Amino acid sequence: DKEEEERARTCTRPSDSQEHTQSFCNLEMGASLVTSQASVQRYVRPATWVTYCKNFHDAKMQWHFETKTKKRKENVGEGLVAKSGAKIRSARSGPGSRRVSKSSRGKKSSTKLTATERFCESIISFLKKHIGKDKELPEGSEITRSGNVVTVSLLTGSASWLNVVDFTVEKNPSLQQGGYIVKAKASSTGILPMYVPLAPVFNVALFWAPFPDNGSNEQNISQLEKILMEERDQWVARRIDMA
Repeated sequence: DKEEEERARTCTRPSDSQEHTQSFCNLEMGASLVTSQASVQRYVRPATWVTYCKNFHDAKMQWHFETKTKKRKENVGEGLVAKSGAKIRSARSGPGSRRVSKSSRGKKSSTKLTATERFCESIISFLKKHIGKDKELPEGSEITRSGNVVTVSLLTGSASWLNVVDFTVEKNPSLQQGGYIVKAKASSTGILPMYVPLAPVFNVALFWAPFPDNGSNEQNISQLEKILMEERDQWVARRIDMA
């Protein structure tokens, strides 16, 4: 009888591999829930709707970026000199040269980025290198751009609260060549973390509720500043006082 009872307990008891598989599935489902809800929350941001409430959980900072522009290559044809000493002119377009149609010109100009937008893309490319396990920015961080505004979405804490940092990039009007003013604003997006099911819905209902961020937005913006200050090949950044 004792042997039969032991066999019954053994058959009904889950093995270590089954427990490991179940825990792995739970983690995958939790990560999927956080990712899907964060994609909605980063656009809605109900915690920023009321000015009085958002003052409890935001942070601001401003920098000046001095860009390092490469020298333009001069026309090679203009620098050539014949043995006689006469300058060789650059070849002009002739009958056999390739012409660009007006339609293709329009397509190229429509997709061409401005200097400010190209600088935004360089910031995005640089920050993406610092996302991941054992790196400065946590896994699941998202970086997007809309015009001259770069948005960094960060999941903080074990329950994955969603904070966002908006970088507004503008050309510095006081400089003749190069240079950008970057205004950063970090904010919490909702009182409930993304690990809670239907968190974006509940956060919309609780948009009026003030709550502290325990310094998380200040830490996020300081961490991003530290990363941007490390770059020396593309720019030199320094903090400036808010206007």
